[in-house]
Amino acid sequence: MNILFLGAPGSGKGTQSKNIEKAFSIPQISTGDLLRAETASGSELGDELKKIMSSGKFVSDDLVLELVSKKISSDDCKNGFILDGFPRNLSQATSLDDLLQKLNLSIEYVFLIDVPTDLIIKRCVGRITCNICGKIENEFFSDYKEGYKCEKGGVFTKRADDNEETVTNRLNVYSEQTEPIIDFYKEKGILHRIVGGEDGPERLTDEITSILKSD
Repeated sequence: MNILFLGAPGSGKGTQSKNIEKAFSIPQISTGDLLRAETASGSELGDELKKIMSSGKFVSDDLVLELVSKKISSDDCKNGFILDGFPRNLSQATSLDDLLQKLNLSIEYVFLIDVPTDLIIKRCVGRITCNICGKIENEFFSDYKEGYKCEKGGVFTKRADDNEETVTNRLNVYSEQTEPIIDFYKEKGILHRIVGGEDGPERLTDEITSILKSD
């Protein structure tokens, strides 16, 4: 089965896609991972991507789509795939649709992880990470604070871009560019809205798994 996860930054779509990857043994496709792998491969396309990224320019939709096409056509994805973080806008969504039609494939499930904005801001602004082991905690939802020591000996630090202004800007960009995709997939009848809250990711995973197993 071919699955797509949508959701604002901090909604937890990455966590859910990882959980479903483990539960159903189908690979999660991250465009960031694809770009890093291709640039490290030494291929002609990888060299082209390296030049684009080192110059500070954005990789075009066509090149990203070429990478996605290469991945979903591989043996890894013969039983399905999970897309997370792509498409990011309506243009990418329609291009992906055209690509899949050429490959005789289609997206079968689109899961929108819908989390209240104030909770997303808390998740992002309160996020702290151990500089040694990478453990992630949240100042709003745990006893840990920035500067506290981790059990592994490191110190919890905060990313510079995890501030309310930056997070709000990211959410505005999401609203402008990504929300139109919701209607695009809703019209296809494959959109499932999963409402997130403060009760942890397990309930959402159970709900998504139930939908996937019921068909």
